[in-house]
This record gives sequence, C-alpha cells and structure tokens, in this order.
Amino acid sequence: MIYTPRAGDAQLLSFSRELVRDALKILRDSDHIARAQRVRDGLVAVEPVRGEGDPV
Repeated sequence: MIYTPRAGDAQLLSFSRELVRDALKILRDSDHIARAQRVRDGLVAVEPVRGEGDPV
C-alpha cells in the first residue's frame, strides 16, 4: 500500500504535536508535586519506632 498525503493529515499531525507538547509541559510542571507525594508515601510507610516498654 502506498501512502498518499491527504489534506487533513498535516492539520492532524499539528494538533497531535501540540497535544504532546502540552502534556510534556504539564508533566514537567507537576514533578515537584509527584516528588513530594513520593516522600510523603515513604514517610507513611515507615513503621514508628517502639520503645522497650511499648506493647507489641
């Protein structure tokens, strides 16, 4: 099958590139939020330190 360009192909490609660009910008801007959530989840996952007299 031989590809023949159609009128809407260039516009569709342009829209796709714009969507990808916007999505990557959102990911870059949200990195500090994701990092903070990972730190929070790591702190919550740590079990509290128990003293010698604390019940198990």
